[in-house]
Amino acid sequence: MSMPSKWLIAKFWAESPKNDQFAPYLQLDEPCCFACGWFSEHWKKPTPQASWQRAALERAHIVPRSLGGPDGADNLLLLCRPCHEESPDWSDPEQMARWIATREERPSKEVETFVSWLAAAEKAAEFKEAIASIATAPGANEHVMELLQSLLGQAGTHFGVGFSQGTREAVLRAAAREIQSGADGQRG
Repeated sequence: MSMPSKWLIAKFWAESPKNDQFAPYLQLDEPCCFACGWFSEHWKKPTPQASWQRAALERAHIVPRSLGGPDGADNLLLLCRPCHEESPDWSDPEQMARWIATREERPSKEVETFVSWLAAAEKAAEFKEAIASIATAPGANEHVMELLQSLLGQAGTHFGVGFSQGTREAVLRAAAREIQSGADGQRG
């Protein structure tokens, strides 16, 4: 028997009397991690079924296959990668329910990315200084956005992670250097 689609798993849990234990964040029209609620605005497609299929969520066994758990929708949850990696591999389904009940809610992928960029800006103080030096210049916002997009085009990503925190900091430091050299050139 092959594993059911993400859509079939979501539909099963939406109709299950145990959905509050195993899928407390589940709403059929908005794909999300059953355990923490994490989602992405980019998963939205014309139909809920297509949205669930696009969602970067992993099928996770309540009772692992290695411990005799079946591949049916009643034994599968849709979890984000961190939740899947941290979820219990145990023969008692109640342990999964208890783990889910204590899981902290996560914001959307886009909010997490924004917060990561803010954290990178805190570590790249020279970027904040460079931005402050050109803040009132006409077209400064557009210039900085174009510069960041150009620099991101030169950056690599980690598989499954996207831009690492170190890459974000490097991009902001490179942007600060370019902004500063442009400002120095205008003064000279």
